[in-house]
Amino acid sequence: MKPERASVAAHYKLPWFLTSFARILGFFSKDLAARFLWRIFCGPIKFKTPRREAEFYKKTEHEKIHTKSTSKEIMLYRIANDGHKLFFVHGWNGRSSQFYRIIELLSDNGYDITAIDLPGHGGSTRSSTNLPEITDLIYEVTKSRGPYHGIVCHSFGGVAALNAVRFGATFEKIVLISPGMYEIKPMFKTFVGLFGLDEEYYADRLFDLAESLFGASPEEFGLDQFSKQIGTETLIVHCEDDKEAKKEIALNLHSDMKNSVLHLTEGLGHKRILRDENVGEIVMNFL
Repeated sequence: MKPERASVAAHYKLPWFLTSFARILGFFSKDLAARFLWRIFCGPIKFKTPRREAEFYKKTEHEKIHTKSTSKEIMLYRIANDGHKLFFVHGWNGRSSQFYRIIELLSDNGYDITAIDLPGHGGSTRSSTNLPEITDLIYEVTKSRGPYHGIVCHSFGGVAALNAVRFGATFEKIVLISPGMYEIKPMFKTFVGLFGLDEEYYADRLFDLAESLFGASPEEFGLDQFSKQIGTETLIVHCEDDKEAKKEIALNLHSDMKNSVLHLTEGLGHKRILRDENVGEIVMNFL
């Protein structure tokens, strides 16, 4: 089963002057246009934190850390307990406090919680970031502060977490909520399409840029390339009507990961799913 065309429009809310500037650059220099696209692609947006997430910050201990995998200040949030240790990783343009309802439920039941704001997100240093950097960060934190019984991820965070597992991070259980992508190339092409540019050409140029920076093809980070090799017990929760990450992503992962359980919801979309009490109960029962 192939995933439907990736939807990234919600992750990149682009003003008209940016898309127009990219097309003008492309007219004069395709190389400059490609570099401009890469800069936008790696630039997360910090959105205002809604009031409903305020209690999360009151209930957690805050710590800014420096890691070898990134030169940026990274914010960690802790709720110490005597139970199993859990690690939470949010999605692109997200923040740890989006897990507030699930974290409250789990911490009230004795779980020891660590949540991270990814580079450029939430309380971490404002900056660009990318999938290889986030993968390395997850791997480093789990090695230095683990072991963790489980990792709970949303959207893009799940893609990075599974890549960290590919590189040797270990968990007894994995929870993927609304996993954000399955193959890498369609996501690159859809991003380019937001600018009205030649999707095939500029997706290839972005691939070349990424490979020159990281020494590896972006395709290697696609879940379609390695998810069949992950044997960790995994819960996949996805909404039937998720418009930002199509349910086919979850179906493909469930088909690949032979030790996975799939739970499909309705009417919760891509982010509201994190605030649903039934989803919280499902996650806790699995863990």
